[in-house]
Amino acid sequence: KLMRFTKPMDPNCTGAHYDLTYLRGGTDTVCTSWIPIGDIPVEMGGLIYLEGSDALGRKLEADFAAKNATLAPDEQISAFNKNMGEGGWLSKDLPAIAARAQSRWLTADYEAGDIVVHSAYMIHAATRNESPDGRMRLSTDIRYQSIRAEIDARWQNHWSYEDML
Repeated sequence: KLMRFTKPMDPNCTGAHYDLTYLRGGTDTVCTSWIPIGDIPVEMGGLIYLEGSDALGRKLEADFAAKNATLAPDEQISAFNKNMGEGGWLSKDLPAIAARAQSRWLTADYEAGDIVVHSAYMIHAATRNESPDGRMRLSTDIRYQSIRAEIDARWQNHWSYEDML
């Protein structure tokens, strides 16, 4: 579980990715719950989803696995290996990704109490917080998997910026 915050008018955003990029050391049947902390209207930059992209995420992961086959085991599961994009992201150019996928980005106004659940292959991103009131966006991620499934051991410790996950 992670607590995330996005300052208003921060030029950075989370590029397009699918979560398995960071969870390759365990099962691929993980699901992520994204939970807004408070109301998050579209202009505050909540999650956006590439419509119908679970199949595309699976194809991209199969392509990456084939490219990574000759790498050392630790490198094969790393989101930062030589075959990956910036920080494991597919791109920060969201319109280009949608055009290549012949798809569109979907979003909504999120309200306190909402929860959004997606597969580890669903391509998603977060846009900039352009709150006209200067409000910080808060959210959390919680990931679930079967108790019988293999756990990515890299996630057993508390998260830190240096752990490259």
